[in-house]
Amino acid sequence: MATTRDTEAHSPLVPAVDRAVTLLRLLQDGAGGHGVSELSRKARLHKSTVHDILHTLCHHHLVEQDPATRRFRLAAGLLEFSAHVRERLDLRRAARAHLGELVRATGETVFLGTFDGDHVMIVDKEESAHDLKITSPVGRRIPYCAGAFGKVFLAALPPAERDRLLRRRPLRAFTARSVTDAAAYVRELARVRRDGFALDDEEYLDGVRAAAAPIVDGAGRVVGALSVVGLKARLKAPTFRALGPQAAAAARAVSERLGATRYPAWDGIASTATLEGAPA
Repeated sequence: MATTRDTEAHSPLVPAVDRAVTLLRLLQDGAGGHGVSELSRKARLHKSTVHDILHTLCHHHLVEQDPATRRFRLAAGLLEFSAHVRERLDLRRAARAHLGELVRATGETVFLGTFDGDHVMIVDKEESAHDLKITSPVGRRIPYCAGAFGKVFLAALPPAERDRLLRRRPLRAFTARSVTDAAAYVRELARVRRDGFALDDEEYLDGVRAAAAPIVDGAGRVVGALSVVGLKARLKAPTFRALGPQAAAAARAVSERLGATRYPAWDGIASTATLEGAPA
C-alpha cells in the first residue's frame, strides 16, 4: 500500500511460462483435442518445445492426453484454479455495494481481502475521494501478519494452526509500533475475537491507521475481511476508534448475504466450496 496512486512495474515475461499459457489457450478450442503438430503450427513453436511443455502440464494434471488418439486436451486439474477464482468473484459480488457505502461513511479507502496461504490478497477495493489517500492494486499480496487484515484472519485460525504459522514465519517489524512478540500478538488476537474487529495504529505503515472486520459464511467461518485504511493525520483518536464498529457493521451485512446466521464468528477459514452459489 502507498500514498498516492500505486503503479505496478512492468516485468519482462518468462518465455517458458508465456509459451505454456499460449498452449493452454489454444487447447480451449476443439472438443476432440489437439495434436503436437497442430499446436506447434498455431503457436509458432518447435514440436519438441510443444511436446515438452505439454508433458509438463500433464504432470501437473492441467492437460491430459487421450490414450487412443494421442491428442491433448485440458484436464480437470484446472478446476482447482477456477474454484478459487469463483470463490473470490462470489465474495466480490456480495461485498461490492458495501465497499462504496463504507467509503462514503468513513471518507477513507476500503479494501476487501482474502487469506491466501501465508499472505492476505486484496481482491477488491473502493478508494477514498481525498487527493492524498492509501491505495494498492487488486491482486496485491501482503504479509499474513500485516496490520488489521492479518489480525482478522489469524484470529480465525485454529490455535494449533496459528501457532505453527507463527513458528514457521515469525512476526515482522514493519514499523516501530509492530507487535513482534508472539505471546503479545496472541493476546491481541483474543481481543479481536472479543470485539469483532481489529485495529492497526501505525503497525504496518508509518502514519497510517486501519480497522478490519471479518466476513463469515453460514458455517461461521471467515471467508474474507473488510479493511478501512487512512492517514493518521485525518484519523484522530475518536474517528479512529469508530472505524472498527463501522467496518464490522459493513462486514456483517456482507456476511448476511453469504448466509451467515451469527456474527461475528471465528470457526476457522472457509474452504473454496463454501462460497459457491453465494447470492449475487
